[in-house]
Amino acid sequence: MRIEIDDELVDQIARRAAQLLAQKPPGASSEPDGWLRGAAKIAEYIDCPRSRVYGLVAAHQIPIHRDGSALIARRSDLDAWLKAGGGMRR
Repeated sequence: MRIEIDDELVDQIARRAAQLLAQKPPGASSEPDGWLRGAAKIAEYIDCPRSRVYGLVAAHQIPIHRDGSALIARRSDLDAWLKAGGGMRR
């Protein structure tokens, strides 16, 4: 079976696909290098249990800051830390 599609339809599909790809996924931050607040969000971002985040903080092995008692981390700092092997157990 062969389907014929005219060039105009192909162009419309391509334009719509480009629009969809340019949109942000649901839940994406409006700021690409935003801050994560709280151990739960940090743990979700680096895909580990909260207890691991607390252990890394206690061992001063993760790029974390504090806002009062809350843990905060910049996404770009965590990305760089992970790329450098910071998430590996020693």
